[in-house]
Amino acid sequence: MKQPNVVPTLICTDAAYVQHSAVCLASLLANNPELFFAIVVVGRITERLDEDRLRRSLAHFPNHSLEFRQFSPPADQLFPLNPQAHYTIDTYSRLWIGEFFSDDVERVLYLDGDIVVVGGIAELWNYDLEGNLLGTVDIPGSDRGVERLGMRREDGYFNAGMLVVDLARWRETGAKQRVLDYINANPDRVLYDQDALNACFHDCRKRLDYKWNVISPFYDRPMPLPLVDTEIERVRHEARIIHYNGASKPWDYLCNHPRRGEYAKYLKMTEWRDFVPADRTLANRLRKVIAPILPKRVKSALKAILFGSVDTNLAPRAGGRS
Repeated sequence: MKQPNVVPTLICTDAAYVQHSAVCLASLLANNPELFFAIVVVGRITERLDEDRLRRSLAHFPNHSLEFRQFSPPADQLFPLNPQAHYTIDTYSRLWIGEFFSDDVERVLYLDGDIVVVGGIAELWNYDLEGNLLGTVDIPGSDRGVERLGMRREDGYFNAGMLVVDLARWRETGAKQRVLDYINANPDRVLYDQDALNACFHDCRKRLDYKWNVISPFYDRPMPLPLVDTEIERVRHEARIIHYNGASKPWDYLCNHPRRGEYAKYLKMTEWRDFVPADRTLANRLRKVIAPILPKRVKSALKAILFGSVDTNLAPRAGGRS
């Protein structure tokens, strides 16, 4: 039976992302003292995570248990990855979610590692999925499903960085195999597992409020989202889960996400508190100070001299983890 105050939680990571996963989990635990999180961290068989450091990072939070699992998707299974994006093979590990939890676990919260939780999630966890397989948050106005997957525009397209999974139904319906079969049959359509999840489950998911997965476009200027300004401001104000999807990450010195400070706040609670961004160079420190105040034509003139071919845009848009 589902226990309302116990939240089985899955996060899949690699050695390069374990610091960010620690920040994600610290923020989750800090903002939800009334919930107990049974956390499963899945890493690759082929590499070693710094498990001790992660355990120490979360040790001062009494509301959790922590289990590590090693897993790598089968070598003989096709796993398409867009070479232009920043996804890794680890994103596919979540498809095996049914194998990471005991048979009596009926629901699981999945989180990407580039997420920070900034408020309580009890409402999200106890949301009535009304018989649906997943609880998901749409990417406003995304036409990826229409363009690549043959879906209808009204089907929408969700971001898979936060999922509430009805694990009982996931197992009963053979959801994992359904996704794998879709990937094998449509390798030209799938750029990563999020595409396959949308193609397979767009009609059996509960659409949740944007505040449960506030992706980076909500903070872009000018606004790229097809939402009225009042709705964007509401989501920003009510945000419970901030997802730093895209190439610009809050652990990068040049990141200009308005809420990058949330990452730094929870980083200080972990054993990685002394982290220094690799791009915190003298040139980039000068760039960060000077770029906002220089006229555009002066920036162009100085670009080649000071920064070579590096774009003066402090937050280039590109792919990212889901």
